Amino acid sequence: MNANRREEGSALAAPHNRSVLFLVNALNVGGSERKSVRLANALAATGRRVALAYLSPPEALLSQLHPAVVAVNLRRRGKFSIPALRRLADLVRERDIASLVAMNLYAGLYAVLAARLCRNQPLRVAVSVNTTEFASAKERRQMLIYRRVLRRADVVAFGAESQRQLWSSRYGLGPPEKLVVLYNGVDTAEFSRGSVTPAAAVAPPGRVLLGTVGALRVEKAHVDLVRAVHELTARGMDVGALIVGDGAERKRIEDEIRRFGVGDRVHLVGEAQDVRPYLALMDIFVLPSVAVETFSNAALEAMAMSCPVVAARVGGMDEMLQFGGGVTYPPGDVQALCDLLMPLIAEAGTRRRLGERARQVAVERFSFDRMLTEFGERIVGAAG
Repeated sequence: MNANRREEGSALAAPHNRSVLFLVNALNVGGSERKSVRLANALAATGRRVALAYLSPPEALLSQLHPAVVAVNLRRRGKFSIPALRRLADLVRERDIASLVAMNLYAGLYAVLAARLCRNQPLRVAVSVNTTEFASAKERRQMLIYRRVLRRADVVAFGAESQRQLWSSRYGLGPPEKLVVLYNGVDTAEFSRGSVTPAAAVAPPGRVLLGTVGALRVEKAHVDLVRAVHELTARGMDVGALIVGDGAERKRIEDEIRRFGVGDRVHLVGEAQDVRPYLALMDIFVLPSVAVETFSNAALEAMAMSCPVVAARVGGMDEMLQFGGGVTYPPGDVQALCDLLMPLIAEAGTRRRLGERARQVAVERFSFDRMLTEFGERIVGAAG
């Protein structure tokens, strides 16, 4: 039990006004999950009644919820859980939910089915799509189901215009008016170099430190950053890298570090609840992902921390960087990545100016307040 009210899928007292319910797979440390918690907290702080349901543990972010947000563990078991679906439907009825916001495709399946079970109750279902291109054939096959889910949602929220256009044409998701774009936003007061004490140094003075933040999964292509450090060192650059995150790819990344002999230059720090001290160490933020990314929260946070960004051209990264603050390269092209990094490594003034522009873009174009306003208007709507 945390400071916020937590329920294990049991009945809750009926509220005095209609509510917003966020639905996520789990409360693990990830971009979509952290965004869900921040949005739920911000809405609760305005007095709106908010609940956040998660299908199953882990619960790493549970302690970060606002005390007014009701957290509900739906206790999913197996690939698909009928009891968890029934608990979700009960929660919708008991809290008189007006807007049910599913933060990924799998959660969207439960949300749409729960709406059918609650068909006598007015309910607006929104599904947020966080992937642009899938990393596996299995995921692509699953769209035979998920395209039907998205067609039955009232709102489908995309993270970038390029993603909206691609999915609309590829999957035929329904009338254009229900397909909206909501760019991610970052709290630029929280993510600011001036407000953070950097983590302990991992590189000697003068070494330019590249960095990235994200779960260690194959589509995140952290091995490309390891290879870039090796290549740049061979080109005569004094460069290192800091990788924040953990996951199934850790051993492969460690193997690549040993294979290229860069163990004294590439540092794996594991998962971090607060990534800001590590971002404060980075001279350049690199996003090497080859799939999945749409509008990277990690990259936005780096921009707010005055890090210049060099990103693979996936999802909406060109849309994020169109106003300045970084550059993109073809996904998987380590040589092109190194070519872009060379002048930034060589010229501290160039890095500083690009980082200042990144911060300015984050403040002016991609603030959390802007995202919250648009979320209320376009996703939650007039319900509640």
